[in-house]
Amino acid sequence: MNIVAVYMLFNLLLLVFSKAPVAIAMAKQGSGYDNASPREQQGELSGWGKRALAAHQNAIEAIPIFGLALLTAAQLELAVSQIHLYAGGFLVTRLVYQICYLANWATLRSVAWIAGYACCIALVALAL
Repeated sequence: MNIVAVYMLFNLLLLVFSKAPVAIAMAKQGSGYDNASPREQQGELSGWGKRALAAHQNAIEAIPIFGLALLTAAQLELAVSQIHLYAGGFLVTRLVYQICYLANWATLRSVAWIAGYACCIALVALAL
């Protein structure tokens, strides 16, 4: 089993996790989920729904950063145990980040973001 593919699959599945609250918030708006103009409707979200959208957008932004770090670590043959530690750590911090964003825990959310980014840096730096 290719661990790079497994970790990327889990990272991509986090998008589903982060999109679900956005869809729920949109569905709860007066007219329900507007599949014809979802981005326009998302612009009207407030409170929890707006935070859910921001968390989802950040999850999208994190994909290339993690993907490049993971591929670099694999290409430069970083020890599998270190890939598990830092790639797994990244995924855990991203899950915590999503939860913190929804719960409006800004400081803990920032700590989770920093920890996740540090995992990406570690994947590259330790592979050098």
